[in-house]
Amino acid sequence: MRAVLLTLVLVACKGEPTSAPKPKPPVDAPARLPDPTLAAEQGEYVADVMAFTNQTFEQVRARMKLGSTPLKEEWESWEARGEMTDERIKEFYKQTTNYIYELAEWHLFVDDKRQSDLALVQYMREHAPKNILDFGGGAGLTAIPLARAGFDVTLADLEGTSLDFAAFRAKRHAIPLKIWKSDVEPMPPDTTYDVILALDVLEHLPAAELEAVVTKLVSLKTEKTTVIMSAPFGRTSVHPMHLDSDEHTERQVERLRTELPRR
Repeated sequence: MRAVLLTLVLVACKGEPTSAPKPKPPVDAPARLPDPTLAAEQGEYVADVMAFTNQTFEQVRARMKLGSTPLKEEWESWEARGEMTDERIKEFYKQTTNYIYELAEWHLFVDDKRQSDLALVQYMREHAPKNILDFGGGAGLTAIPLARAGFDVTLADLEGTSLDFAAFRAKRHAIPLKIWKSDVEPMPPDTTYDVILALDVLEHLPAAELEAVVTKLVSLKTEKTTVIMSAPFGRTSVHPMHLDSDEHTERQVERLRTELPRR
């Protein structure tokens, strides 16, 4: 199978994809000023993990600093025990705790990703959507900042540890966040969305699941819906859980990019 990489794009339902907003500073631009909220957000997140897992600060930070390695090793241990069928893939994602640590290290301690997250919030402020669906958003590291910025956000993922943690954080900090347990609840709380995010999730879905997910997401679109997706298909040594792309995969991504529901 052929592996392809789809970089982050902003996709209007009727139009061509455009690059995500990523302004380039002039060569002589001054150094970026310190982020006044970053340390507080890092500390709050670590404290939330401590409360959720009953671990110490040192234990949480030590595991976060391991990055993607524990998730990679966990996946490979599952593979060693048997074929990763569609059901086993789903069960893996429902039970793993590793995303709570890996995604936080990426979002909160890697500068490029931090700047991308801030740019996404700014984009939403400029375009003022009524509601946002963050599909496959796991521990809520995109959904919660958007909800805190005042947007009506639905976080969707499999019923499991990552989604439980996101709901725990939202409740702990009184953040208004809707939850869609996408494997047990047929549809989300809203019938349509102004923005649908599918960030680093499609590459995890087996063929039948991908098609079913795309069908649901298409049904939530209108002519004005913007789809923002990042889908790095292709197994790598760092991400062995990423599935390769083929003609079916590319067709489903194109459906999500361009198809509108028949109402």
